[in-house]
Amino acid sequence: MRHLTVPAIQQFFQDDEGATALEYGLLAALIAAVIIGGVTALGQVVSNTFNSIASSMSAAS
Repeated sequence: MRHLTVPAIQQFFQDDEGATALEYGLLAALIAAVIIGGVTALGQVVSNTFNSIASSMSAAS
């Protein structure tokens, strides 16, 4: 039985099928995390800017 499992284990560790899909998945997750972080960091600043512009326009009219 051992002679059947050792080659199977060796083949499992040598097989790189699906590695590219995993790499693309990790890359997509990293990009998503950066986008979410950027939106979170800049969201309040942009909101405050638009509110300031809106109040200035309301006061001017």
